Amino acid sequence: MSLKKIVYIAESAGGVAEYLKNFLNNTSQEFENFLIVSYNYKNIISQFKYIKSENIYYVDMVRDISLVKDISAIFKIRKFIKQINPDTVYMHSSKAGALGRCSLLFCKKRIKKIYNAHGWYFNASINKIKKIIFTLIERILALNTDIIVNISYSELTSALKNKVGNIKKNILIENAVPFEKYEVNQEARNTIRNKYNLKNSDILVGIVGRLSEQKDPITTIKVAEIIIKKYSNVYFMFVGDGNLKNEVIEYSIKNKIKDNIIITGWVEDVENYINAFDIAMLPSMWEGFGLAITEYVANKKMIVASKVGGIEDILKDYQYSYLIQSGDYNQFAKKISSIIQNKEYIIDKNVLNYELLSSRYSMRRLINEHMEVFK
Repeated sequence: MSLKKIVYIAESAGGVAEYLKNFLNNTSQEFENFLIVSYNYKNIISQFKYIKSENIYYVDMVRDISLVKDISAIFKIRKFIKQINPDTVYMHSSKAGALGRCSLLFCKKRIKKIYNAHGWYFNASINKIKKIIFTLIERILALNTDIIVNISYSELTSALKNKVGNIKKNILIENAVPFEKYEVNQEARNTIRNKYNLKNSDILVGIVGRLSEQKDPITTIKVAEIIIKKYSNVYFMFVGDGNLKNEVIEYSIKNKIKDNIIITGWVEDVENYINAFDIAMLPSMWEGFGLAITEYVANKKMIVASKVGGIEDILKDYQYSYLIQSGDYNQFAKKISSIIQNKEYIIDKNVLNYELLSSRYSMRRLINEHMEVFK
């Protein structure tokens, strides 16, 4: 008997790519899996260990609206779907969700259509008119969707509040990470810190995520300026890349803190970099979930993050964390300064509720819940 075919469509890399990688690397034998992805995935595709090369299709999908490119992408996705002839199509993030569902209009075969926004864009820091437009688009596209997966309770609440699909279509499957992969590892910590010539006495504040508007690296670099000018042994590390990278670099040069700023680009072994952190930061403007937060929790880090979306859902049960209003770089700096002064980053490794959190955000739980959806 042949395996069920599932197509995963994704445009955005970063957290979405990490989600898909963790998911697909743990469901290799369950289905025949296919990827239709943007060229953002070219450099990281080797991390998808169990996807056959002939099951990977690239489409020129772009994040911003581009009528010509979007129409071209819709037709190309439709062509690939007809070629694959899947049972289920699972679309990830708003752009892939829009292109994918448009490509599935008027399909002769009954295909189960699943959509995961990974954070509703109408909750982003955008003007009121854009919010109305994107909410309307999501409502219309929900008509051509069988199941909408929400990655946090706050996302589910937001979907229902904004009438994106009904209560039957919307389900909650909270995000997850392989906790064992992110366990404390002193050897990994030493390796990364040595790579960047960091001494034992140096304090490293780390951020995992795209250098893009959502993750707000401009707030981070402003926090870095305040902290570094106060503590010369503090370094800030951005694990990721993005369109605001040059702006971050220019700011660091202009304000004479460049020597204490590290931008790694995208890395395959993000868990090793998190081990090197003393304080973990995520100053997002909005978050559906905040996958990096669970990675920080798994590695038992002191966390300073924005009080937005799914981040609050995760950290309510984690004692070593502080929540700050997004964009308030003075408060972020004040809290990080306090943590440094009081050496709060040296935490008790017997973390309260750790077993509860590792169970709640385990890959096995996430996979089991998806298996029910794929039936």
